[in-house]
Amino acid sequence: MPEIIDLIDKSRINELLSQYSNVFKTSVFLLNKNEDLLLKFPENINYTDLITEPIYLRDSVVGYVGIPGTGNPPQSLLAFIAKNMTEIIGMGHEIESLAGEVARNYEELSILRSLSSRLGAVLNVDKICNVLAEEVMNICPSKNVSIFLVSEMLADTLSTSSIIGSENFAHSIRSSVLFPKVSLGTYSSTALMMTLSTDRGLLKYVVEKKEPLTVCDVSVDNRFEGFPYPVKRIFIAPLIVEDSLIGAIVATDKLNGEEFFSTEIKLIFSIASYCAISIKKALLFDGIRSVLFSTAEAFSLTIEAKDLYTYGHSKRVSDIAVKIFKKVGMSSEIINWVRLAALLHDIGKIGTPENILNKKGKLDVREMDMVRQHPLTGARVIEQIPMLKELAQWILHHHERYDGSGYPSHLSGDSIPMPSRVIAIADVFDALTSDRSYRTAFTEAEALKIMRESSGKDLDPLLFEYFEKIVSAAG
Repeated sequence: MPEIIDLIDKSRINELLSQYSNVFKTSVFLLNKNEDLLLKFPENINYTDLITEPIYLRDSVVGYVGIPGTGNPPQSLLAFIAKNMTEIIGMGHEIESLAGEVARNYEELSILRSLSSRLGAVLNVDKICNVLAEEVMNICPSKNVSIFLVSEMLADTLSTSSIIGSENFAHSIRSSVLFPKVSLGTYSSTALMMTLSTDRGLLKYVVEKKEPLTVCDVSVDNRFEGFPYPVKRIFIAPLIVEDSLIGAIVATDKLNGEEFFSTEIKLIFSIASYCAISIKKALLFDGIRSVLFSTAEAFSLTIEAKDLYTYGHSKRVSDIAVKIFKKVGMSSEIINWVRLAALLHDIGKIGTPENILNKKGKLDVREMDMVRQHPLTGARVIEQIPMLKELAQWILHHHERYDGSGYPSHLSGDSIPMPSRVIAIADVFDALTSDRSYRTAFTEAEALKIMRESSGKDLDPLLFEYFEKIVSAAG
């Protein structure tokens, strides 16, 4: 419990003592919990024979008020002064506590607002975990802050030596395991190699209670089973969504050597709850996207099965397009959508008769016109899915030429969507290096020579340079 001098401003105490002295015509003294003199009024008065009454804060003595014992002053006077000071100090402390709570709430709202601004509609698990780890490190700078996520898997697929607290896993029994996603600070490389089991130790407590846990000295807590790096103090906060654990924040040893305070714990738990929802959404989105890509790949292979010579073509075009976009330095989000568009770029061939697709000789004008309908057909199919409308445009224009002589819209240069230009390069290269019904495959060198000659006419010259560097590096 704090001293009285810590609970009320010294000038305010002097003012109170002055008022008591003037109203009750007596000297007034303030003493600490040990009854040592702190303040008095008048300041030049000296008394050794005092009668005192305690001053309380929440039933605990924080000091004493005294008046001279000579002159037979009424005891009720002293009791009134003590009661009055108790009430004033109590109200002051309550106001200070409320002000502190307001300040903490404001800090929490500011951090949540910052998180909302930084994350927005982000559906990338890595980015969300990075932002969360950075915020925790800002709130309580620590030697290490790591974010772990839960993964359900068969225990015998793991190296149990790398799992903290899981030496006796039974084979073929499913267990919740926390895998590191992000780690900041000292020992981050070691932490990223570490996995944690939730079936015992400190993690078991956090999982069962679904509340944060801090240990001031792990050496005296038998629940702590050791980390592969030195730890004295540890703080663990669960990431919970709809009463289910999806991960945990683990912070070890604050840089200033202090323990993890309750205000920090409360604040981190608040942002953990916010970020847990974002992580869950991102994980669900990843699952949906994975299904979408798998479906797209299966669909493209089904369409290509009509043409024995192009089976697997869309997958190879997709892989090449991704490499080009990575070389250009595009974001992973755009790259994922380009991967999907490339997988589906020939989906319009579902409307092209097999006898035309597999014709060994040269196509006549009517047959060529039918083949040239596939970008338009593909775009019409894909645009039925609202979230893929932009991809439909990329598919529509993947047969445009840089000089404007392509189809179906005769677009040229930068008016052709960049993903379409990239898919065009990947499409031509795979077509040239694959066997066709009317010719055998060209070598990579031969294909590059042919494409180089059409660079600036059929193909985007700058993007083709990036592609050449990719092929040269691979060779």
